[in-house]
Amino acid sequence: MYKNLNAAALGISGRQSELIELAMTFGFQGLDIDALDLEKRCARTDFPKASRFLLSSKMRVSSFDVPADLDADDSVFEESLKVVESVVAVAGQVGARAGIARIPAATDRSAFPQYFEWIRSRIDRLGGIFEKHSVLLGLVFSTYSEARAGKQYTFVHDVPGALALYNACSSPAVGLVIDSFDWTVGKGTWEQLATLPGSRIAGFNIADLSDIPSAETCDKSARLVAGTTGKIDNAKFATMLHQQGYDGPITSCPEASNFGTVTRDAIVSRAQEVLDQTLQKAGQPTQTRRPDLVVADTDTSFEQFGTDA
Repeated sequence: MYKNLNAAALGISGRQSELIELAMTFGFQGLDIDALDLEKRCARTDFPKASRFLLSSKMRVSSFDVPADLDADDSVFEESLKVVESVVAVAGQVGARAGIARIPAATDRSAFPQYFEWIRSRIDRLGGIFEKHSVLLGLVFSTYSEARAGKQYTFVHDVPGALALYNACSSPAVGLVIDSFDWTVGKGTWEQLATLPGSRIAGFNIADLSDIPSAETCDKSARLVAGTTGKIDNAKFATMLHQQGYDGPITSCPEASNFGTVTRDAIVSRAQEVLDQTLQKAGQPTQTRRPDLVVADTDTSFEQFGTDA
């Protein structure tokens, strides 16, 4: 398991070269990328030029967002498959572990049985593309009530629903992202987690919460930095996934708005710390890197999202 930087999850943006430098400076071994942007740059120049910083950095490419909306109209989805084909081909060339596809939490199209089969068939079509390029298609679900607001029919927003959809898919490229926050809020169990082979786990995201909200009240603000309260045992997640053969990324994924005015370097440094401490508690090797450019941060706004991991 290796420390991964998802800059977007931390509310950080920048050019690919800037994010690579940031990840390397703070001791991350992998990062998530904007594969659509990379594909466009490859089209404008060529693959060696577009990927030179990424490949020369020796950073592992963990994941990227799949440019397809599973709930889109048929014509829109069909067009998106062409883009997906090009993007996954490039992602495969840089050794990406997984592309992340978001399962709709709700829809206006149809009730559960019919919609389930409709979504499953689309996931399997995407899975066929990913399989050709030896990249996982990682499914992720949301427990946020905002994701279901204003829709007529609820869909997958908990662990039982996500597992049912995952198990119904026939493509061997289809996997799941394990998010400790959504697994906890979404009524997942350790026994269910133990059924997943490490090779089909697309990613592992960690966070924390102060109290476990209900499905009706869960919102983004409840997602805290891992270790803030210790209500979520992220070390136990890490231990179990390691035992199941998972050797992919571990990523800090709190709600970025909870950081307030903390500097970018302080946010990334904190992400490194919580990942290191989680791995240490799980008995897995890791090493903290404290670059000289990072001075002691005295900003008391850190108090609002926790100081212990």
